[in-house]
Amino acid sequence: MQDVFNKLVHLEEKITELGQKVEYLRKENIMLIDENVKLKQEVEKFRNVQASKENGKRREDNQERAKSEQMKRELDKYIGEVEKCIEIINSL
Repeated sequence: MQDVFNKLVHLEEKITELGQKVEYLRKENIMLIDENVKLKQEVEKFRNVQASKENGKRREDNQERAKSEQMKRELDKYIGEVEKCIEIINSL
């Protein structure tokens, strides 16, 4: 009878120990879930910053392209004026 009682006590201790492990794992899981949420938020912020930088770069590229095209038009205009002056000088 004492042997059965000892086995039951041992079983109860194991169950208590298992319950403690389960509780510990629950708490750890909650902490990991929180950490995961924070990391996902940081990744999202990083992606937003990257997207903003890329949009800014595209805007700058478009502005530079527009400036270059404007300068090319102005140069073409001046070249045309110089060519007219050369024609006038050659016709004299």
